[in-house]
Amino acid sequence: FVELNAEGYIKFVHDKVREAAYNLTPDRDKKQLHYNLGKTLYSICEGKDVGNTIFLIASQINHGKEFIETDDTLRIPVAKLNMKAGKKALDGCDHKMAYFYFLAAISFLPDDSWESYYDLSLRLNVLMARAANSSCQYDEAELTLQRICKRARCLQDKLPAYFLLVTIFLSQGHPNQAYATCSSILTQLGESVPETVTTETVGDMIPETLRMYSEVYGDDWLGQKMEDTTLCYIIKFYSAVASAAYFCKPSHMVAYFVCKMVQMSLQKGVCQYTPLALMQLADIMSLDGNNVAISHRIANNAMALSKKFNISDQNAELQLIFFHAVGHLECFHSGIHRLRGCFESALSSGNANMGFLCVQQLIHFAIISGGKELTSLLKEMDYYLHLLQTYKSEMTRRLLLNSRETVSMLIDKGEATSIEAQECPGADTEPGNVILNMFYFHRAFQSYWLGFSERCCHFAQKCNVAFPKPGRLYGTQVRFYHGLNLLDMLKKKTNASRRKEVDEIIALMKIAASHADSNFRNKLELLEAEKYGLDARHSQAVRLYDAAIASAKNSRFIHEQGLACEKAGFYYKKIRDALNAFDYFQQARACYEEWGSRVKVEFIQRELDGLNIHYQLTL
Repeated sequence: FVELNAEGYIKFVHDKVREAAYNLTPDRDKKQLHYNLGKTLYSICEGKDVGNTIFLIASQINHGKEFIETDDTLRIPVAKLNMKAGKKALDGCDHKMAYFYFLAAISFLPDDSWESYYDLSLRLNVLMARAANSSCQYDEAELTLQRICKRARCLQDKLPAYFLLVTIFLSQGHPNQAYATCSSILTQLGESVPETVTTETVGDMIPETLRMYSEVYGDDWLGQKMEDTTLCYIIKFYSAVASAAYFCKPSHMVAYFVCKMVQMSLQKGVCQYTPLALMQLADIMSLDGNNVAISHRIANNAMALSKKFNISDQNAELQLIFFHAVGHLECFHSGIHRLRGCFESALSSGNANMGFLCVQQLIHFAIISGGKELTSLLKEMDYYLHLLQTYKSEMTRRLLLNSRETVSMLIDKGEATSIEAQECPGADTEPGNVILNMFYFHRAFQSYWLGFSERCCHFAQKCNVAFPKPGRLYGTQVRFYHGLNLLDMLKKKTNASRRKEVDEIIALMKIAASHADSNFRNKLELLEAEKYGLDARHSQAVRLYDAAIASAKNSRFIHEQGLACEKAGFYYKKIRDALNAFDYFQQARACYEEWGSRVKVEFIQRELDGLNIHYQLTL
């Protein structure tokens, strides 16, 4: 039953033999056996770095809970052993295992641990709350955080718990609670948090912040470390309150908080939260189309600065805000790849909420760029929605439902791909209603592609209010489709007074193309082609249709390549050139087939069938 191995140790000849030997041990003795084994290993390895063996030691010794609880000399050492095992599990991104080790550690503490072992109790409870939240034990996380807030002796000790509580509020779709908590903590830290601020106040703060940034940013400032931990926490909570305000307050309130924390960092020095503060500054700067270049520069500086700190836990949020602010200046396809990587790393590091927000951003990029075949994209979205049944990220779930409906409508008008879950966007009187703003964007996007001209015009006007300055992706993108829609209406001799608006949109698209040629050149060329076609300027129209097709192909925008082919086909049909019309419609159908839009394929096929009938009748 046993044999000598190559190292001279005795071992069982087969695992089943070992299992049989173990099963011969009476059940009443098994706990003692495990406990004795754990104690022996612990005595041999105490004070040494034993790597993953710590899991074996802690698991074995934990079998003797009833023995440990009767021996006061063992309770604290075993609690510390489990804490060490839990931290090791966290380092390996096994949050569920970490949670159970921390839970075991707390169970070994004496009843008066908050008095007799305060520091250990505080550390263990904070660690357990983090592990519980990361392993989807949300109720346990909140109970633990409430216990910390009640038992901790001072505000400084409560700050990690309050920050995690704010994170939970945001992930569960309660931005108002997150905002109120941050405001309360900042007030207790000596900051003055106003109920409201005027747009004039913020209008003065933004240029002042930029002036300070241009004067201070450099090697001297980058080498000035912020030593005051309280100031670091103030910046951290300002960042959190700005994130909460984004979902529940007017945009100028977000700008106020961002300017406050950036100015504080510029005055007091750099800390691990400075890169995030600068990235949020880049985000608010991107709201104004005139500040695109400045926003891009600040965002890139923030990413470079982040590499000087060990802030992997912030990477997903930094990337998310980067792509939200200036992602339209980067390659959409590489952005999708990077955001998917952020989702995976955020999920493994326990920051599920931020990971799923990255998912929503990559889905938007995939829809806008045609970067993934629609049925495959729908399956990917359903996978994320399935995960969200476990990971509670309510804000992302609501945003994903908006996006899913758009993809479903583009495939088959939702006939076979829709689901029962629908998103209620809320009232348009709610300040900072991001869900509602994205609802308007998706409705405008859907309406254009499905040929609902008046509906597209209605939602585009709503978007112009939601995204008043086309500095960001959504404002620029919706104006592109709105411009094409207006040109279609002008062809039908309706709304002739809106010719000026088309010219303004083309001027905006020229600016966008000057900042990111690969993302907007094809859009500008298609708008100009349509305008020249409307004015019967044949040579210019033909040249720009072909240019728009080539630019969209080079940028891998398969849906917009198809759209340019479609528009060229209708232009040739209008001038009675059936042969060229047929050729361009065939190209459009091939693009739409590759994109996966059965709605558009069927629409183009009807045009092709009509041209065939017309050709046969003329014979």
